[in-house]
Amino acid sequence: MRIFLIIFDTLRKDHTGKTYGNSWIRTPNFDEFAKDSLVFDKAYPESLPTIPVRRAIHTGIRTFPFNHQKPLLRTDDPVEDPGWDPIPPQHVHISEYLRKQGYVSSFITSTYHQFKPNMNFHIGFDQWNWIRGHEVDKYRAKMGISDEEMEKIIDEKHVSETKRRAPAKYQKFMLNPYLSNVQDRKREEDYFPGQTFTKAMEFVDDTKAFNNVFSLIDEFDPHEPWDPPQKYLDLYVDKDYDGRKLIQPVYNLNLKYLNDAELKYMRACYAGEVSMCDEWFGKFIAHLKNKGFYDDSLIILISDHGHSIGDHEATGKIPMYMYPELVDIPFMIKPPGGIKGPKRIKRSYVYNHDILPTIFGFLDLEKPEIFDGIDLSIFVDDDDKLLNSRDYITCGFSLCTLYRDDNYALITSNDQKYQKLFDLKKDPEWNENIAEDSQDICKELYKKIEKDANNDLLQDLEHYSINDLQEWYYGREAKK
Repeated sequence: MRIFLIIFDTLRKDHTGKTYGNSWIRTPNFDEFAKDSLVFDKAYPESLPTIPVRRAIHTGIRTFPFNHQKPLLRTDDPVEDPGWDPIPPQHVHISEYLRKQGYVSSFITSTYHQFKPNMNFHIGFDQWNWIRGHEVDKYRAKMGISDEEMEKIIDEKHVSETKRRAPAKYQKFMLNPYLSNVQDRKREEDYFPGQTFTKAMEFVDDTKAFNNVFSLIDEFDPHEPWDPPQKYLDLYVDKDYDGRKLIQPVYNLNLKYLNDAELKYMRACYAGEVSMCDEWFGKFIAHLKNKGFYDDSLIILISDHGHSIGDHEATGKIPMYMYPELVDIPFMIKPPGGIKGPKRIKRSYVYNHDILPTIFGFLDLEKPEIFDGIDLSIFVDDDDKLLNSRDYITCGFSLCTLYRDDNYALITSNDQKYQKLFDLKKDPEWNENIAEDSQDICKELYKKIEKDANNDLLQDLEHYSINDLQEWYYGREAKK
């Protein structure tokens, strides 16, 4: 059986086409794929952000609550979130499990965090391909022009410095390396989804004589910067917009650095990125069909998280803002042989670390005891049902944790100083924080968080070199 696990970074559930209720975005290939798939309506990451999510996917073991021994590694990685570490050496990788079953495997990714020094996500794969240059990947140091000339190129891509100096500085910091990295991009094939899925199709061709083939295809788009080819941007952008071409959001707790037109443009850029991802996903699926491999393949499609783009007055990925736009993720599984879908699974909450146990299920292998996830392959034959212990989720992000069930959502700092509680029956958009008047409910839900964390919630960031993080981690509540 051929197995293809496809991850898109920063793909919001509410932008993944008609399947998830979006009638305006152009994602025909995601929609078509859903017709052959199990579609999970309550899928969540068990922790955030990028690297913790992937550790859980690669191992079937939760990264939350982050309190493993932090490895003593020499690195210049500026990201220091809890869980942002290599896969622990005692954990077996997905590639190693499948190698024992005789699989030829590949790891094809533009998610550059995974190939920073000391990261070990490629262990056990027969082939690994780094698609270089996304975001601030240290790929090309300069563009062959002076800093003054570079400043002119970047100028229209950041907010005005007159009243918004700090956001502009951040945007320039992010865009300078990015624009250097993509300076030779000329065709759509040169964009990251084009490179990633072209290499994935090459692997399909290289392994056509083999039945046991596994490919982990991990595309960093639609992660920012959001600069899709013009044909995708034209699907969504206001034709009369003549403002700055803002492609890089700032991680911010308010929208004061943007005017309404700039925010609308930024959202159009993100939507264009999603449509580009859908296009190249569709090309890959078409390639499998043309080769006669699609019907009998197991294909899993998932995102790691979303992104706030003005929702709840924030932009970015911020721990105390673990609202649906950040934590709701698309998750579809096309089983070998196919099903008449979309077959919706609505009752049980599911996680990203369920993927590896599910692959074991499809291979009729006994699940190792170390796995924290559960086998979702049962839903191919079983009707939708509530699985044991899956009537809620917890998701950790730095010093904060989200609890969510069908009735309530609690976003809390791990020391309980900052809390947001929402009654989802009365307030499905998560707009009215009732934590102050509902402390009994907060305490009850917090106990479930502690249970999932084995009473070992991370309480401080003493090992961090950055000291002034309180406002960013906790949100504007920290100012009170």
